[in-house]
Amino acid sequence: MTTKSDLCLKCGKCCQFFILEIRKPDLPSEVMAYEAWFAARGMIVVRAYANRWRLKFPWPCPHSKTLIINDVDLLSGERRHEENWLCDIYLERPDICRRFDGRLEDRRDGLDCLWIKEKPED
Repeated sequence: MTTKSDLCLKCGKCCQFFILEIRKPDLPSEVMAYEAWFAARGMIVVRAYANRWRLKFPWPCPHSKTLIINDVDLLSGERRHEENWLCDIYLERPDICRRFDGRLEDRRDGLDCLWIKEKPED
């Protein structure tokens, strides 16, 4: 049976950005100014509530690495291209990373991880 750790070790997409919820500015002119300021820095308002915003920061975790494998299968002679994710601190990762459950995340936040797609049983 595929486990959450198996899927996380193949994917790592949740480590390529983070979502932060902040208080929405009060005035319409402030809203426009903040949205432009965030956009100029690569941040996106992914959801706006009545008085809260969820911001997506495109800042990957410094412990996240992509391992690219390009080789040829010796039996078939076919070329293989595979990308895997590595975490320098996976065994000692912070509790927030351990507890993360992609199945509970809203797709509007842009998380396209295997944990959401596969939805393994607990």
